[in-house]
Amino acid sequence: MVIANNDRIPIYNLQTTYDINIEAISHNNQYNFNQIHRHSYYEILFFEKGGGHQFIDFEKTLIKDNSCYIVKPNQVHLIKRNANADGLLIQFTNQMILPDVFLTTLSTLKEQIGSSVLFEEDKSNTEQFMFLLHAIQKIQLLKTTYYKEKSVHLLSNILYGLEEVAGNNLPDPAAKIDKIILKFIELAEDNLTKLTINEYAEKLFVSRRKLGDSVKSQFGVTPLKYIHNLLILNIKRDLVFKKLSLKEIALTYHFDSTSNFSLFVKKHTGYSPSELQKQLIGP
Repeated sequence: MVIANNDRIPIYNLQTTYDINIEAISHNNQYNFNQIHRHSYYEILFFEKGGGHQFIDFEKTLIKDNSCYIVKPNQVHLIKRNANADGLLIQFTNQMILPDVFLTTLSTLKEQIGSSVLFEEDKSNTEQFMFLLHAIQKIQLLKTTYYKEKSVHLLSNILYGLEEVAGNNLPDPAAKIDKIILKFIELAEDNLTKLTINEYAEKLFVSRRKLGDSVKSQFGVTPLKYIHNLLILNIKRDLVFKKLSLKEIALTYHFDSTSNFSLFVKKHTGYSPSELQKQLIGP
């Protein structure tokens, strides 16, 4: 693990021979996981024994027995587990995900769709995925001719399995994420305040009403509220990660003044930008 930049919060890269790594959750990290950090890779944690809590993108989640959590690239992560909490974690980069898995656009891998909680208090699922993780560990240990290829395929089995489990935990397990939602998410991540809702709809070749219905069905909020939530998350990250003034952050997101930027942040978080920054970074 290495620190890739000198921002307030470090971002760690995965350095293995082929970017799939499995460790006991209790292993000695080469970095301080008790300090807030980010990864440039995916990390999925399987807890057989829970205890403690973690923060993923500033949201607190209790760590429960026989549970599974995912941390996606660039998300803020901080873990405070109890001494006896343990299990296995798997870390992997985009390059280790088979193209056909990418094509299906698994919601568990999409930052703005899937929850960080994949399942909780489910011993049967925990045992099933532990079996696959141990199989990858054995393949890595033996280093047979095709051990890398076999590991990648087992990883895809894990990802498909987690997608099924996460889907079964939704109100409608048969529900599919439609292409409008996926395209909207991509546009929102790239544009945020650059486009009006009408312009989002035009770029997606749908009516404003159709876009609103799709977003409301998937996320329970309007397109504008979704964009505002995403904007607040990005502002939080900038307040924590980057050494920018409030004026610079306001300009980044096309606010016409620092005061309007401050009003927006206050409205959506209850704090002024400087107060929010102190809350996120701490003393």
